[in-house]
Amino acid sequence: MPQTELARIAQSLSDRDRAILQSLADYGLLQTGHLRQLHFTDHATTEAAASICRRTLRRLSQPRLVEAIEHRVGGIRAGSDAIVWRLGPAGDRLLRAGDPDAPRSRRREPSLRFLQHRLMVADVACILTTTAPTDGFELVRVDPEPASWRTYTGVHGARETLKPDLYAITAAGEYEDHWFIEVDRGTESIPTLLKQCRAYQTYHRSGREQSTVGIFPRILWLLPDTHRRDRLRTAIAAADGIDADLHRTHTYTDLLAVITGGAT
Repeated sequence: MPQTELARIAQSLSDRDRAILQSLADYGLLQTGHLRQLHFTDHATTEAAASICRRTLRRLSQPRLVEAIEHRVGGIRAGSDAIVWRLGPAGDRLLRAGDPDAPRSRRREPSLRFLQHRLMVADVACILTTTAPTDGFELVRVDPEPASWRTYTGVHGARETLKPDLYAITAAGEYEDHWFIEVDRGTESIPTLLKQCRAYQTYHRSGREQSTVGIFPRILWLLPDTHRRDRLRTAIAAADGIDADLHRTHTYTDLLAVITGGAT
């Protein structure tokens, strides 16, 4: 697409159009339902919001600002809300026009495993975003990967990177809570999860987060069921070199209770 045509399209975009493009840049992959929850909340009914969302995405797909990928996730995600979107090549160029050093968006077709994990992370972010105004807390910020990542100097002077699925700040009244959130689908072994716990421990010892924001975030593990939750909780308590007090292990259904202080 010629630069002049891209500039013309950019001039025609609404604030909501640009916000949709930015969400796709931030999360990489989002379903129609996610985009509806994030950007179409000011309509009389859910059906009206869904219809306008679908029309908007079709319009944005014509100049390839956004594009659907082939994967759909069936079951409870079936239907038009299950279509998965990513930033299109024109949308990528448009967003990078003001920041030439920004990385290009991912172009390869994602594996089903990668896709399912990214969509579950987006589910959590959408729950926080859409529930906060009505559930007694404020969502100050939520950062998906890679904005959630932290780089620091490890124990032997090597450059290390901690990679939480999400970083969030929530507030109730005058108090803020900071969170590193790990979204577990039950596909990794418990030793693999403990390896990530040890990475958090190493980062905690580095003191970098504390020196930057004054506190170390709570580490919230969201797990698919109580059996998985109990296995990880027991493994953390028994592991050498892991401070169990840094970690909260809960099922997905406990998310809002944990965020609002109703669960420990």
